[in-house]
Amino acid sequence: MKYRYAACMFSVVFVIQTTLVNVISVYGATPNLLLCLVVVLSFLYDENNCGLVMGVVFGLLYDICFAEYTGIAALAFLIISLGIMLVNIVMNKEALLSVIIVSAAATVVYALIYWSIMAMLGSGYSFYYMMKFIPLYTLYNAVVVTALYMAMIRRVIKHHSDRYYR
Repeated sequence: MKYRYAACMFSVVFVIQTTLVNVISVYGATPNLLLCLVVVLSFLYDENNCGLVMGVVFGLLYDICFAEYTGIAALAFLIISLGIMLVNIVMNKEALLSVIIVSAAATVVYALIYWSIMAMLGSGYSFYYMMKFIPLYTLYNAVVVTALYMAMIRRVIKHHSDRYYR
C-alpha cells in the first residue's frame, strides 16, 4: 500500500475515532480504530511498513490532541506493529483466525503498555479498571479488525493458496 493511501485512511479513521465513535459505545467501551488499522496494515502490508509509520505519526497526533502525556500511544503502536511483523513470519495471512488472534493480542498489549507507562508517570489509572474493560475492548476491536481484513484481503492476496495452485 502506498503511503498516501495509508495517510488518507488514517486521517479518516482519526476523524471518526475522535468524533463519531462514542455514539456506538457498548457499556462504555468503544473500539480503538487507530489500533485496528495499525493491526490490519501491519499484518497485511508488512513489506513497506506503512502501518508502523502511520501508526507512530497518528499515535503522536492523538496524544498531542487528547492525552495527558505525549508519546504513549505512538510507542504502543510502534511496539505492536513490530510485534505483528515478527509474528507474521509464522502466521498465514489468509487465515481469518490468525488475524483475530493477532487483534486480541494487540488489544491486550496496547492496554498493558498504556497502563504501565501511565503508572510509571504517576497516574491514578488503576489496573483493575483497565482489566475490567479488556474483554469488551478485545471483542470490539476483533470485530472491527475482521471487517477491515475482509475488505482488504482481496487486494493483498491475488491467488488464494489451494492444493492445485503452485
